[in-house]
Amino acid sequence: MMTIKRNNILFIIFLLCIFQFSCSKAEDIEEVVEEPEEIEEPTINPDKTVSINTGAVVGEFYNFWSTRPMINQNRFSSSNFRAAIEEIKPYVKSYNLVRVLGGRTDNLNTFYKGVDDQGKIITDFSGLISSMQGFMQTGFKPRIVLDNVPWAMNAVKEVNTYGNTNPPDDYDLWRQYINNFLQTLITEFGYNEVKTWRFRVATEPNYAPQHWNGTKEDFFKHYDITVDEVLKVIPEAIIGPGNNLTEGVATFTTEIIDHCANGTNYATGEKGTQMDFFCISYYEKIDENTVRLPNTVEKYRAKLDSYPQFRDIPFDIQEFGVLRDENGKRGLSLSDATELGASWYARIADLAYDYKISEIYDWGQEVEGTTLPEGRRNVTEMFLKMEGGNRIESIDNINDHAGVIPVTKGNIIYLLVYNHNTSRNSTSTRTVYPQLEGGLISGGSSWKMNTWTVDKTHGVFMHELYKDVRAAGVGEKNSGRIYGNRPSDRFEDGWTNVLNANLAKYTQLAQLPQTIKDSIVRKKDGKITLKVDLESHSVKLIELIPQ
Repeated sequence: MMTIKRNNILFIIFLLCIFQFSCSKAEDIEEVVEEPEEIEEPTINPDKTVSINTGAVVGEFYNFWSTRPMINQNRFSSSNFRAAIEEIKPYVKSYNLVRVLGGRTDNLNTFYKGVDDQGKIITDFSGLISSMQGFMQTGFKPRIVLDNVPWAMNAVKEVNTYGNTNPPDDYDLWRQYINNFLQTLITEFGYNEVKTWRFRVATEPNYAPQHWNGTKEDFFKHYDITVDEVLKVIPEAIIGPGNNLTEGVATFTTEIIDHCANGTNYATGEKGTQMDFFCISYYEKIDENTVRLPNTVEKYRAKLDSYPQFRDIPFDIQEFGVLRDENGKRGLSLSDATELGASWYARIADLAYDYKISEIYDWGQEVEGTTLPEGRRNVTEMFLKMEGGNRIESIDNINDHAGVIPVTKGNIIYLLVYNHNTSRNSTSTRTVYPQLEGGLISGGSSWKMNTWTVDKTHGVFMHELYKDVRAAGVGEKNSGRIYGNRPSDRFEDGWTNVLNANLAKYTQLAQLPQTIKDSIVRKKDGKITLKVDLESHSVKLIELIPQ
């Protein structure tokens, strides 16, 4: 009997020990669980406040960034090249293929072989088919630029900056050539496919003689005849004129719009010419210390809007980039690969939506010889999170080149907040106070907040690369362009050895970093107010998820 009681007592003591141990472990676990940081409501500065109504939609956050120009479509014949561009597929959907018809300084694409004794042209498009077959394997959508005339279509060979920029001597031969070119594509890829491709007639036709060695009227004639022949083969074709140069040397500006609206068509004799899209070139120059997009596009936007048939056609920037650095140096780079390029790109995006720019063709957002993103592509990474959402109304007193692009996507709110200064050496930081109400805000009391950041110390590796290259004693071209996306503009060949030796480090620095994760913000008086501190060249994407 005593043994049974003793056993019961021992069992009870054992159970009590287990219970005490369990409680102790539960307390330990509770101690190590991190509660989400709660963001306190800031004291706002009315002059820096952005009022956002999440229930007032002003438009779509559409994709404007996914077409890239390509000067040599032959590159797609290489399986190695096709494999190398696989990594950029999240950022690219189409390629605009330039100077496909020949007339090049490198003598590629010599498909035109003259005429026979009946006056019919002789062509050999086998090279075209080979490169286009390679292109189509990538899954990208081709866009075709019908620009340079083949050398053999001019009795006098005149070599300009970008090859043969003369009109053809005989437009009957040109018509035959365009016809044969299109029929070749249709035979290979099918009418229903080719009719969905865009066709652009010429490149910067108002840049003489570099891209067009003729008068304004000569180009209008060339455009009308080319469009007429394309439509004979593909009545549903999507076609428009070459991208207008927007520099001071341009020989004409909006006159091509007037011609397509009201001019006498050189091919048909009727009024007007088909124009399914309109496009320009736009290049920034850091040494000019400005963002000149508004002054550049306003006259084109106004002219297009003045004609009902052209008011809603796509208005594109089909060449785009940062042409010169702060020292006025150009180089081969067409971008700025640092945080300055990133904040500039956010500013351009904001303006593009204001002026209804449909697409901006991009030469590339990766650093030479790698697939590593420059700072600007990390901004594109932010765009991808927002793509397809609704841009919503915002009202602010912010001046200069800073702002907020607010977007709702499902029940998530995104705020792209940026501060851009036109001088690289600027130290002008900024604090912005987004204040959200209405719409989605009305339905919840607390929100989880995540933030991603691009600035000098986040999502940019060029400063570290420059530091390492200089430390390695690689020769520096002091007269070369600085901080473009092609380090070869600035450094001698040894820079690639430094890049490869430190590739793991640069790869990590180049990634878009998340700088706030799962913090909690709460609504007060029907509003959510945030405080966003921005470096002098900075872009932040804030994500708000209802809890």
